[in-house]
Amino acid sequence: MKNNISILVVTHNHIQHIGNLISSLEKFGFVNTYFCDAYSKDGTLEKLKSSSFNRNVLSKEILEGFSKNNNDLIRHFNLNSKYYLLLNPDTFFEVDFLDVLHKRMEADDSIGIVTPILKYPNGALQITWKKFPNPFLVLRKRTGLLKSKDEQQLKGPEIDWCLGACMLISNKFVKVNKTLLDERYRLYCEDIDICFEAHIRGMKVIGVSDTYIYHNLNETSAKNIFSKYNWWNISSIIKFIYKWNIKYMKKLYLSKRVS
Repeated sequence: MKNNISILVVTHNHIQHIGNLISSLEKFGFVNTYFCDAYSKDGTLEKLKSSSFNRNVLSKEILEGFSKNNNDLIRHFNLNSKYYLLLNPDTFFEVDFLDVLHKRMEADDSIGIVTPILKYPNGALQITWKKFPNPFLVLRKRTGLLKSKDEQQLKGPEIDWCLGACMLISNKFVKVNKTLLDERYRLYCEDIDICFEAHIRGMKVIGVSDTYIYHNLNETSAKNIFSKYNWWNISSIIKFIYKWNIKYMKKLYLSKRVS
C-alpha cells in the first residue's frame, strides 16, 4: 500500500460484513487503515480488536455522525496523509483497486476525488456515479419511488458525484481544524457535499472504470420512508441546499442547459 494514503472506516453493528473487509485489507497489506467503531453491540468492536488492526481502532460509546467519526479518526491518530480513502465496512475487494486510484490521482494534480466502479456481491453494477440531484429526483428517492439500481450511471471519467462507500480524496479538502467532511451532516449527503466542493473549487471528480470493489448496498433510508434514516437523509439534503443555495441552483441550471 502507498504510505501517503490513510484508509478511514466507520463501523456500527457490521459483524455480518466486517470480516470480509478485514480479510481484503490484510490480503493486500493495507496496514494504514483506521477504524472508528460507533457503539457497536453485535461483536464488531471485538472483531476489530482481535484483528491485525487492533492498534488502529477508535472506540466510541455514543452514536455520532458519519462525518464526525471520520474526522475524529484523523484527529485521534493525528493523520497527515496526502490522500484519504473513505471505505464502507460492508465492502470487500479481490483486486488492488487502490493502486489504480492512486496512480490516477498522482497523474493529474487537478483531480480532487477518484472512485472505482462498485458492484453488488453478485457482480451486478451498482449505480454510484451520478448527477447532482434536482428537487424532483430527491422527492422520488425519499418516497421510495426510485431505487438506486434504477438510476443512470454516468459514463465518466468526469462525474458530478460518487457514493461515499469508496472514494479517494485529496488532502486539499482537509481544513485547518483537521476536518475532512462537514460535520453538520449526521448521515447522508457528505459525499455529495465534498464532491460539490470539488467542482466549486475547479477540481475534478473522476470515476475510474478499470477497477472495482464489491459493496453490500442496503438502501436503509429507502426501505421505510418513516424511518429515522429517511429523516436523516431529508434533513441532510435541506442542509446541503441551504449551504450551497445559489451555487447549487446555478450548477443545476447550467447542467440542464448542457444536457
